[in-house]
Amino acid sequence: MSTLAGIAVAAVAVAAWLGLYGLILFATRVRTVPSAPSTPDLGHDPHPPALVNLLATRWQPDEDGAEATLLDLAARGYFEIRQGDADPAHSTIHLKDKHGEGLRPYELRVLQRVRAAAVGGVVPLTALTFRDKKEAKGWRRRFRAEVVAHARGAGLSRRRFGGGQTALLTTVGVLAAAAIAFAVSNGIVRNETGGDPGEGWGNLIWITLFGSFLFGGLSARYPGERDTPDGRAHAARWLGVQEWLAGHDRFGDLPPAAVAVWDRYLGYGAALGVTHVASAAIDLGMGSRTRVWSSRGGTWHRVRVRYPRWSLRYGHRTKDIVVGALQRIGVGAALLAGAAYAAVHGPFGTPLDVDLTIPSGVIGLAVAIALLLIPTGLYRLARAVVDHNAPREVVGEVLWKELWRQHSGGEDRPPVPWLYYLAVDEGTSDRTVAWGLPAEWSHRCSPGDLVRTRVRPWSRRIVEIEVTRSAGGYGLHGHEASGNLDTLVDEAMGKARPTPLRNRGIQPATLLSPEEVGQALGFAVRARDVGPVSALFETADRGKTVLMVQLMSGTLADLAWRGPKRGNPLPGIADGGAFAHENGGAARSGDVVVILTLHKDGRRGAAHVPWLLTRAVERLTAASRTSP
Repeated sequence: MSTLAGIAVAAVAVAAWLGLYGLILFATRVRTVPSAPSTPDLGHDPHPPALVNLLATRWQPDEDGAEATLLDLAARGYFEIRQGDADPAHSTIHLKDKHGEGLRPYELRVLQRVRAAAVGGVVPLTALTFRDKKEAKGWRRRFRAEVVAHARGAGLSRRRFGGGQTALLTTVGVLAAAAIAFAVSNGIVRNETGGDPGEGWGNLIWITLFGSFLFGGLSARYPGERDTPDGRAHAARWLGVQEWLAGHDRFGDLPPAAVAVWDRYLGYGAALGVTHVASAAIDLGMGSRTRVWSSRGGTWHRVRVRYPRWSLRYGHRTKDIVVGALQRIGVGAALLAGAAYAAVHGPFGTPLDVDLTIPSGVIGLAVAIALLLIPTGLYRLARAVVDHNAPREVVGEVLWKELWRQHSGGEDRPPVPWLYYLAVDEGTSDRTVAWGLPAEWSHRCSPGDLVRTRVRPWSRRIVEIEVTRSAGGYGLHGHEASGNLDTLVDEAMGKARPTPLRNRGIQPATLLSPEEVGQALGFAVRARDVGPVSALFETADRGKTVLMVQLMSGTLADLAWRGPKRGNPLPGIADGGAFAHENGGAARSGDVVVILTLHKDGRRGAAHVPWLLTRAVERLTAASRTSP
């Protein structure tokens, strides 16, 4: 077999392995999970928030899982979160005398992290951040492994590549390694002059073994998790919960201390990615610099940030880029001239009376390198000149700042920083590329600041920066605390907080009886209490939800009242007003709001919503009179 044919066989073998790998990746991808109907039902024994995060992120868990676990542990009474001012980041955690028996390994890991950082039973929320990146990375890896192990044990997740797929990839990889080894050893034997052809078999064996280990390692490499049928069913239900939580206008603005009001709902909201304020305030040292919360543009959203690493132009001064471009042009011109001279005047005499002949392959390589260096040098020179003379202005919110490059300080001196990453969200896209910020300006801004910068787009270097609004004094990430948020904080802190409904003897499931609901809807139903603020009425025969009753008080009622306050007004039902529409209705009595939401078959009874609201308000009024 000719050398060219051997190379072709090896290339086809490698392409076959790559194609098979790509095909398996495509076949095992996690397809989009359709959301179930919007629901507040967490279930009788809901999955822990970290596991919900795995399902809701298409089996690619992020840092929200650990943050959600922290909030969930607070809701379950392992510690208390208190907030001293309008900035959620200034919250403190106060431990309680409750042990961690019965917790999942990853839940216990979060609790131990809190206890290890506490002094006198108290720890600031910001003190939970890891100071060592390697320690944070290891903690995050172990946390994720424990969540995945739980999901696999529950049948909700599985390894993306199964045993059969890994074995197939390994087998094809061994064949590809053998083809490469045969091509290489065949070429060696054909080009040997007087060598032992047996050495070609030795090369064949060693290259095959090396290639087999290489392809086998790539085949066995952990490719992540994928869905299972049960996992998809549970993920759909949790996406319905996500839709319900996202439907509350101010739910995303709740601080961590609001867990005292929302109970476990806040932890699940963090797991489902709808609590931007609480999630941004909690930092376990696991924050992803590539997916950062931003409020630029008027709405909270996550921005994907790319950080350039190897390019020789990003962050550099124009002078340095121009010098580098001229060097490329000079080296390329020298190689081209040398190759031309060697081709015309060679061979060359030497002091040893032996003529030196430069192989044509060497001359060709020199020409190829020159033809690469000269055009790229000219391109970089032209782009640097245009970049220097055509700067633009960028206004946005600082998302991330991190050291990028530093000069070596020598034997007795520490390294000297000279360039930082600065990620800025202009509010025009959910993706951005970090800029290069000179070290002498790094102290001028912090994450959350609103800045106006003058930049060079091609080199991504910041040449001027001005902070137009500082994050200091505005609460989390530059958002000035509004009166509504202050009220919410006060309630979460226990300041002027109304008596909880459960202490007044008021439960959502007691406002209406199954007989009354059945009479209004025209078929038999049964009641089910699903949490501190909700109850469901289901068909007696099939268990399908037809009516949801929500009961809220205090600031929570203020937030909820804004949502359902639409439709036809119903005078005379409640002192705070009442409304009805085709899917339900709402009424407010004192500081309490009751919301009725009809589902599917229940919408047949929309005409009887005023009567149901009247019955519910009557029981609210009676309970309020008898409560202490």
